Amino acid sequence: MSIKVVRFAFVVSLFLALLQTHPVLAHHGWASFETSRLVYIAGTVSSKGVWGNPHSLFDVKLARSLPAHTPRLGLPEQLQDPEDSVRVNAAPSYKGPYEELKIIIAPPDWSGRWGLVRALNIGERFQAVGYINRADDNLFRPVVFWYGDDAIPVNQVLGNKLPVRSPLPDSEHN
Repeated sequence: MSIKVVRFAFVVSLFLALLQTHPVLAHHGWASFETSRLVYIAGTVSSKGVWGNPHSLFDVKLARSLPAHTPRLGLPEQLQDPEDSVRVNAAPSYKGPYEELKIIIAPPDWSGRWGLVRALNIGERFQAVGYINRADDNLFRPVVFWYGDDAIPVNQVLGNKLPVRSPLPDSEHN
């Protein structure tokens, strides 16, 4: 076997190993996120970020005071089924240690189909319900987010339901 073939095989093996273990590279799907618990966040976009494929990334400076649960916001058509809307509306607010979170959303072509046809601006209002990453608790991936003063909803799940339906919350939040 030639040395070039061996080197190529080594590089490919290394890339595949990194792809499976690095949370930013292995972000497709929801497995690297804590899908047993939805969380509500709100704040303002604080970085220009990266708008493109395979996903867009930016930072959000969190509001100092958040409501106990998701405020009543319009839901995108894909998440209006009671099996999802009850869970989204009852998501507790983020109580983690960070004042700013890294946000990962669908690439522009998908987000554009769902209501976001441009990059978000620094200082723009951002609200979301989603999941915290298991390996990097500073990384947040929404299932739905709302942007701007008009709270325009943008779906972030393929299909028409949450990737994982955790237990329904107590009836007091419905």
